[in-house]
Amino acid sequence: MTMIPSRKLALAASLVCLAIPVLSSCGFDYATDRPNVIANGGYELQGSGLRVLASRIVADTSNRGVFIATLALNATADPAVASQRAPQLTGLGTRSDSTYTLTAGTFSPISLTSTGAVNLADPKVGGIPVTGDFKAGSIIPVTLHFSDGSTATVQTPVVTQCHEYASVAPQASTGGHHKSAASKATDSASATDSASATDSASATDSASATDSASAEPSAEATAPYDCSFPSLPAVGE
Repeated sequence: MTMIPSRKLALAASLVCLAIPVLSSCGFDYATDRPNVIANGGYELQGSGLRVLASRIVADTSNRGVFIATLALNATADPAVASQRAPQLTGLGTRSDSTYTLTAGTFSPISLTSTGAVNLADPKVGGIPVTGDFKAGSIIPVTLHFSDGSTATVQTPVVTQCHEYASVAPQASTGGHHKSAASKATDSASATDSASATDSASATDSASATDSASAEPSAEATAPYDCSFPSLPAVGE
């Protein structure tokens, strides 16, 4: 009679031993333990350095745009202290194995604010003008270069300068060809006022300009992206 409980205990112990590897394998590397940012843009969260959040290239036409992103300290850092020692963003480029080219225009080094972050989409800060062989829908591995020699590469989508991105513009000090929607409207009015003063010069130079353009076509697209929503058919059609 004493053998039956012993066998039951032995069987139970065997089952527990078999279950331990299975249960322990479920205790590590949870998907919820890994970084998962749901955002309209690229991000880089590795290491203890700066975080690159929601990176995008806002393009008004193909082959040119403005790089924007939010740079932030590690969540465990004290912004009051660490922001003063954080490296500046000093350059942009692409990886050597990238199929895209990207050239950054002149810009002032970008520092974190006392809050521990800086948003390049903020009009008070401004983005970085870039050119290259990209268009809306491209995803470019942009490499950010910092003043301490460190780098961070982030997969960056190219979006059109429409709707929520209409006000994106480069740093005020860089100027450049890429302007916000408001600036474009102002420029259009100024161009209308000065048209009569330049008509005669344009007529004189028109032939030579046309010949030059046909001999050496521009690599940049001249037509801006269309920001209008597609029209829907009437109900019942």
